[in-house]
Amino acid sequence: MILNMHTSSAFPYGVLILDTHHMGRTHVVASYVLLGDEPAIVDPGPAGTLPSIEAALAQHDMCLSDIRHVVLTHIHLDHAGATGLILERNPSAQVHVHEKGAQHLIDPSRLINSAAQLWGDQLETLWGRTVPVPPAAIKALTGGEHLHLGKRCLRAYDAPGHAKHHLVWYDEESGAAFVGDNVGVRLPQLGFTRPATPPPDVDIEAWQSTLDLILALAPRWLMLTHFGGYNDIEFHVADFRERLLRWADIVRNGLASGASEEEQGAALEAQAQAECASLSEDEQAALTQQSGAIALSWRGLARYWQKKGATR
Repeated sequence: MILNMHTSSAFPYGVLILDTHHMGRTHVVASYVLLGDEPAIVDPGPAGTLPSIEAALAQHDMCLSDIRHVVLTHIHLDHAGATGLILERNPSAQVHVHEKGAQHLIDPSRLINSAAQLWGDQLETLWGRTVPVPPAAIKALTGGEHLHLGKRCLRAYDAPGHAKHHLVWYDEESGAAFVGDNVGVRLPQLGFTRPATPPPDVDIEAWQSTLDLILALAPRWLMLTHFGGYNDIEFHVADFRERLLRWADIVRNGLASGASEEEQGAALEAQAQAECASLSEDEQAALTQQSGAIALSWRGLARYWQKKGATR
């Protein structure tokens, strides 16, 4: 399904939202197609949902062979897992990714092993079969580059926080900022954000600078992988920042308290439940599908504080 309606009818020109229907659900993982002289797909999603992407492209008389560029915010499997399969079917496409993530596309074994620690034997069921990307197809970036897609120009920005290999892409034509997971998750039509902070390399301090960067870009739209486009920029970033810092403090205080991991995780779970208490049960379940289990977010934040030695 292709979605073109979110918080405003004036959606970014030349941008399509594709719902990947992850695990058969709507509004969990979005992918974006930038139309024009050199069509690009931003965050193609998990390998297992590639058939949904193909079906959505077909609605616009397009196919994978029309895609000239694969533009990645970061390499987590829910964002970039389909990249290798796309290159198998379209070897001429170019992949644009942070230099810190490029090697893990070429050899995804460490990426897959890391994901397996989180998802166990559900890994392939959830994310599909991840295959390597040919080295020649990859353009590794550090931030500051301009990517020209015919008449369209994207600017890449180094944007750590959710992951050290995260980029934010700003589309000069539409004013859309493709932010991956750096402003959390959100359900369409809800004025509510939630952090997603899984391990291994959450960095709260760097994340604050990335949020400042996004605001300084003054985008007209925030394009979230989970899920959709939003034009209430200042509200969204402020709401997300407040929750992120609150969750980080809860985890830090829990570690310092000497409570068991089970008790600490339960405290964060209770906070997350309190924050979304006004939402319906279906909306609460959908948020969890977007962000992952709260236990994973606790693990990512705990790892951050433990690396900083700030738990006593």
